[in-house]
Amino acid sequence: MKNYTFLGYSNGNRFCIEGVDVFSHKWQTLGECDIVLAPETKKPYSFSVYQVQSGSRCITFLAGRFDDERWGFYSERKDDVF
Repeated sequence: MKNYTFLGYSNGNRFCIEGVDVFSHKWQTLGECDIVLAPETKKPYSFSVYQVQSGSRCITFLAGRFDDERWGFYSERKDDVF
Protein backbone atom coordinates (compact mmCIF):
# COMPACT_ATOMS: atom_id res chain seq x y z
CA MET A 1 0.00 0.00 0.00
CA LYS A 2 1.41 3.37 -1.03
CA ASN A 3 1.07 6.57 0.94
CA TYR A 4 -1.89 8.69 -0.16
CA THR A 5 -3.13 12.11 0.81
CA PHE A 6 -6.87 12.45 1.38
CA LEU A 7 -8.12 15.35 -0.75
CA GLY A 8 -11.75 15.43 0.33
CA TYR A 9 -15.32 14.24 -0.09
CA SER A 10 -17.93 14.96 -2.74
CA ASN A 11 -21.59 14.15 -3.19
CA GLY A 12 -20.87 13.54 -6.88
CA ASN A 13 -21.75 16.95 -8.27
CA ARG A 14 -18.44 18.78 -8.08
CA PHE A 15 -14.88 18.23 -6.86
CA CYS A 16 -11.82 20.22 -7.84
CA ILE A 17 -8.28 18.87 -7.95
CA GLU A 18 -5.58 21.38 -8.85
CA GLY A 19 -8.36 23.80 -9.80
CA VAL A 20 -10.06 21.37 -12.21
CA ASP A 21 -13.57 20.03 -11.54
CA VAL A 22 -13.04 16.33 -12.22
CA PHE A 23 -16.78 15.69 -12.55
CA SER A 24 -16.87 17.91 -15.62
CA HIS A 25 -14.32 15.69 -17.44
CA LYS A 26 -14.27 12.10 -18.62
CA TRP A 27 -12.38 9.85 -16.22
CA GLN A 28 -9.94 7.45 -17.82
CA THR A 29 -9.14 4.42 -15.70
CA LEU A 30 -5.51 3.40 -15.54
CA GLY A 31 -6.47 -0.19 -14.74
CA GLU A 32 -4.93 0.07 -11.29
CA CYS A 33 -6.36 0.18 -7.81
CA ASP A 34 -4.91 0.49 -4.35
CA ILE A 35 -5.99 0.41 -0.74
CA VAL A 36 -6.74 3.73 0.98
CA LEU A 37 -7.88 4.37 4.53
CA ALA A 38 -11.05 6.33 5.30
CA PRO A 39 -9.96 9.51 7.07
CA GLU A 40 -12.17 9.18 10.17
CA THR A 41 -12.46 5.42 10.68
CA LYS A 42 -9.21 4.22 9.07
CA LYS A 43 -11.31 1.48 7.42
CA PRO A 44 -9.58 0.21 4.25
CA TYR A 45 -11.19 0.67 0.83
CA SER A 46 -10.03 -0.37 -2.62
CA PHE A 47 -10.17 2.68 -4.91
CA SER A 48 -9.32 2.91 -8.60
CA VAL A 49 -6.72 5.18 -10.18
CA TYR A 50 -8.03 7.65 -12.76
CA GLN A 51 -6.78 10.45 -14.98
CA VAL A 52 -8.55 13.45 -16.46
CA GLN A 53 -7.21 15.64 -19.22
CA SER A 54 -7.77 19.38 -18.92
CA GLY A 55 -6.12 21.22 -21.77
CA SER A 56 -2.48 20.22 -21.66
CA ARG A 57 -2.71 19.06 -18.04
CA CYS A 58 -3.13 15.46 -16.96
CA ILE A 59 -4.42 14.97 -13.41
CA THR A 60 -4.09 11.57 -11.74
CA PHE A 61 -6.07 10.62 -8.63
CA LEU A 62 -7.69 7.75 -6.75
CA ALA A 63 -11.44 7.83 -6.26
CA GLY A 64 -14.23 5.65 -4.99
CA ARG A 65 -17.33 5.61 -2.84
CA PHE A 66 -17.41 5.10 0.89
CA ASP A 67 -20.18 3.20 2.70
CA ASP A 68 -22.17 6.43 3.10
CA GLU A 69 -22.16 6.88 -0.74
CA ARG A 70 -19.90 9.94 -0.63
CA TRP A 71 -17.06 10.01 -3.14
CA GLY A 72 -13.58 10.12 -1.64
CA PHE A 73 -10.55 11.47 -3.48
CA TYR A 74 -6.87 10.82 -2.85
CA SER A 75 -3.58 11.72 -4.46
CA GLU A 76 -0.30 9.87 -4.20
CA ARG A 77 1.91 11.44 -1.57
CA LYS A 78 5.25 12.56 -2.91
CA ASP A 79 7.84 11.96 -0.20
CA ASP A 80 10.22 14.53 -1.68
CA VAL A 81 7.63 17.35 -1.58
CA PHE A 82 7.18 19.30 1.64
